[in-house]
Amino acid sequence: MNISDIRALTPIVQEYAYFQTSGFSPTLEPVIDEVERWARYQNRAPALPEVYTQMINLFEAARGKVANALGADADEIVLGENATIGINIVANGIDWQPGDNLILSTHEHPGNRIPWYNFVQRYGVQLRFVNVVHDEEQMLHEFEQLIDARTRLVSISHVSRRTGQRLPVKALTEIAHQREVPVLLDGAQSFGAIPVDVHALGCDFYAFSGHKYMMASQGTGGFYVRRDRIEWLKPSWIGSHSQKEMDLDGHMTLLDEAKRFEFGTRNLADQIGFGKALDIWAEIGWANVFAAIAAYTDRLKAALLTVPNLIVETPLPYEQSSGIVTFNIPGIGAAALSARLLDRDHILTSTLEANSDSLRISTHVFNNDEEIARLVAALLRIQESGY
Repeated sequence: MNISDIRALTPIVQEYAYFQTSGFSPTLEPVIDEVERWARYQNRAPALPEVYTQMINLFEAARGKVANALGADADEIVLGENATIGINIVANGIDWQPGDNLILSTHEHPGNRIPWYNFVQRYGVQLRFVNVVHDEEQMLHEFEQLIDARTRLVSISHVSRRTGQRLPVKALTEIAHQREVPVLLDGAQSFGAIPVDVHALGCDFYAFSGHKYMMASQGTGGFYVRRDRIEWLKPSWIGSHSQKEMDLDGHMTLLDEAKRFEFGTRNLADQIGFGKALDIWAEIGWANVFAAIAAYTDRLKAALLTVPNLIVETPLPYEQSSGIVTFNIPGIGAAALSARLLDRDHILTSTLEANSDSLRISTHVFNNDEEIARLVAALLRIQESGY
């Protein structure tokens, strides 16, 4: 399997320039085949011991593959439906008190806002926001000013979904830990796009999705809990399969692994498909994937800078950014621009909530240079003719 094979395994690119991986990626054809294969196998007789055991073994194998990709251990990984599941596990696992505060960034996805807005209303928790700016030293200085004795958590993106900027999360984590404040990183826009090593980052929690850069099915993803935080996190979301042992009189002992936060009947075939996606990327080589995304994104930025008046909002040095490039053209609203690109040029892009000017492009290894040329030509035409 090589990077060049991925485009052939992504049929939609024959019709559209698909620049929306940071929203929803197409699912790789072999992943769809894997999900279907094991869904049919399971349906032979889901309760038959040999079938059930095989499905569970493959599910646990997927957990190990996720752990390897993240630089974690398998017993630190929760497999769930999306990144927001992990955020909610943490949100509901802290004993919030009126007057407590938590720190977010100004670029957070609704999935890393709405759970916390809920606690503002329920418990009187105070939200504090660190401004995302290109000057990392300024960000770190502002962050230090926000933390105090009532800060219970930092919940912040590894990569900004608005601009693709890599936030200085390792330094932010070090500052937070000096104050004994745990850190949750939203990795929805980083996992599969840039190198991630959760142990090296030092974070306490890391939430991630399978349906973006991993090109797995929607409804896949998970959550990393650093081993020493498993017991610390109060288990508000548990159920059957969370326990190590129990009786019928109200006594139980939970699993001493992160999967204590998993419960009930799961869609095992989808998670096995997630494991198949990880196999594909591992066969290609993560270093090759990251290098290809970086090189392509650099070429995209360079091409966009040739468009008169266009403003690139993403940091130009790739080590400060990722596979997301956000730009605006003064005088042309993002919604109208996105609609024109889609209708006439079959170029799929993304607008951003609470920002009517900026258009987001997200790249992956299946994008090619012809699509960059098509995008630039379309932007020049729209500037000149309005359509």
